[in-house]
Order: sequence, then C-alpha cells, then structure tokens
Amino acid sequence: MANRDPDTALSVGGVIVGFSVALAGATALVALSFEERAAALARPRRREPARGRALRRGIGIGALVGVLALLRAVDGLTVVTGGFVVAGFLLAELVLAARPVSRSG
Repeated sequence: MANRDPDTALSVGGVIVGFSVALAGATALVALSFEERAAALARPRRREPARGRALRRGIGIGALVGVLALLRAVDGLTVVTGGFVVAGFLLAELVLAARPVSRSG
C-alpha cells in the first residue's frame, strides 16, 4: 500500500479495512478488561467474564466504523444514511445484550 497512489480504490479500501480491524481489536481489549474487572468485583461470588460479549462489541465497533468510512469514501455518507447505519448497530446491540427472561415452572 505504501507505493500506491492514495486515490486508487485498493489503497483506500486497505486503509479502511486496516483501521477498522485495529479499532475492533483495541475496543475488544478495552471491553475485555472491563469485563474481567466487573467479574472480579461481582458479589456474592466471582463470576466468569463474558469474553464473547467483549469480542462481539469490538467486532461491532470495527464494523460500524468500517461501514461509515466506506460510505464516506464513496460520497454516500449523509446525516440520514449515517443515522440509519448507527441506529441499526445500536438496535442489534440492544437485542443481543438483552438478557433472556427465565422460564417459570
């Protein structure tokens, strides 16, 4: 990528993918540290940290940034399209983060 013209689609795509993957990894690490800290402080007994949830949130943030950057690169990012993309990711996170209701009986 270093020897390519920054206007080519391949170099722009490479930068978008690289930044999204790096941000996803950093977000997952931060979320994992928060999960481990919350698991250690849980009362009355310790619980296992939700590593899957931290990974899912990291991938979600990376994908969100990647989609928004791709829309910006193709001149398709407006307030409306950006709002719909962010709302879709927020709705998905709310649905996935909701705890299932325990069955009675």
